Amino acid sequence: MIYLLLILLILAVLLEGTVTTLPLVFICLLCIGIMKREIIVFIAGFFAGLFLDVFTLQTLGGSSIFFICVLFLVFLYQRKYEINSLPFFISASFFGSLGYLFLFHNNHVFFDTVAATVIGAVLFSIVRLFPSGVQNTHPAPVTPAKAGVHFRQKK
Repeated sequence: MIYLLLILLILAVLLEGTVTTLPLVFICLLCIGIMKREIIVFIAGFFAGLFLDVFTLQTLGGSSIFFICVLFLVFLYQRKYEINSLPFFISASFFGSLGYLFLFHNNHVFFDTVAATVIGAVLFSIVRLFPSGVQNTHPAPVTPAKAGVHFRQKK
C-alpha cells in the first residue's frame, strides 16, 4: 500500500510541477500522513517539496516548509480529533490547499482549492477502501495490570 502511495506522490510531483497548479502533492502527503501516521511522511514531504520547487522554478524550500508545518499541525490534532475521517480530511485539505495556493499561486485560488479538495476526498475515500492502509485509530486501553500497577488486597 505504501508503495502505491509513494508512486502516486511521485506522479503528483511531476504533474504539479509541469502541467497543473492544483496542490496535488499536498493532497497526496496529507493522505499518506493520515493513513500511515509515521515520521517518514515528514521526510517525504521535505523531498517532495524540494523537487516541486525545482520543477516550478520557485525558491528552494518554501513548499517543503509549508508541507512540514501543515503535516505537523495534522499530527498535533491527532489526539484531539479523529483524523482518519472524511470530514477532517476535507477540512484539512481545504484550508491547507487554500493556504498553499494563497502563498505560492495567486490566480484562481478558490476554484483550485475546491477542485483540490474534491480530488483529495475521492483519493482519500479510495485509499480507505484498502484495509492495509488504515491503522487502528484507537489503541487498546491501558489497564492497571498492563501499566505495571498492582493493587494490594486488604486482608
